[in-house]
Amino acid sequence: MPLSAIIDDKAGIPAGLESFYTETDGKFILQVDGMKSQVDFDNYAEALKKRFTDAAADFSKNKGTDISRDDVAEMIKDGFQKFQAPDPKAKPNGDGGEPGGDVSARLHDLERNAESQKETITKLTEERDAALGASRSTTIKNALNSAAQKAGATPEGISNLVTLVETNFELTQDGQVVTKLDSKNTSPNTSPDDFFSAAAREKQYRMFWPASQGAGADNDPGGAGGGDLGADNPWTIKGWNMTKQGNIFRKDKVEADRLAKAAGVTLGATAGIR
Repeated sequence: MPLSAIIDDKAGIPAGLESFYTETDGKFILQVDGMKSQVDFDNYAEALKKRFTDAAADFSKNKGTDISRDDVAEMIKDGFQKFQAPDPKAKPNGDGGEPGGDVSARLHDLERNAESQKETITKLTEERDAALGASRSTTIKNALNSAAQKAGATPEGISNLVTLVETNFELTQDGQVVTKLDSKNTSPNTSPDDFFSAAAREKQYRMFWPASQGAGADNDPGGAGGGDLGADNPWTIKGWNMTKQGNIFRKDKVEADRLAKAAGVTLGATAGIR
């Protein structure tokens, strides 16, 4: 008759074979060189289960980062290789699959879940960026609308005026709407109020204001307010230079404001204002 690998009662051990059995947890296990016992497989399964739990915790902790499916697979494979695999010569397990087959299936499931999570995160990130972009655009438009109204632009022209100049403005980290540093048509960090105050006197924008506003600029010899002061002042007609304006503004805002006023313009004015 075949020998039993596990015997519950010592009395059940065939006579003369007692030395081949070792008591473990109240049961008597047959000891054969090279053969994995049920206890070995149970311990192996428990160790793998713990590793999967650790891997899931790592994945959860890194959720929302740039962790990839390959990263997750590598973590699990690394843990898998730390434990001794079953003897490749062993017979198939009870469900007809090779030992470790359900481990591979579990790894596949985790890889698939990781890819699904990555797709979800990408979609949510895109939706968040779109929402932030829309919010920034709305904030900028509202600020420009308000400033254009205060500057006296015609109600019917405000919408077109805002659309025309919106690309010159940005929203700072502290929530302020100002002209962009790299804008070609304006001085940097100019508020909407200052921008439209100057635009009211500029020919290319004059259509958006009542005819009575800024009309005198065409007849103002040498430029508005105090005349042409020469090329030394980068805010005058002859000396207009936005690079110099920016340099002066960054070094001394008070001096920049003084020079602009001396030339008859405000900070943020464009070259055409006269």
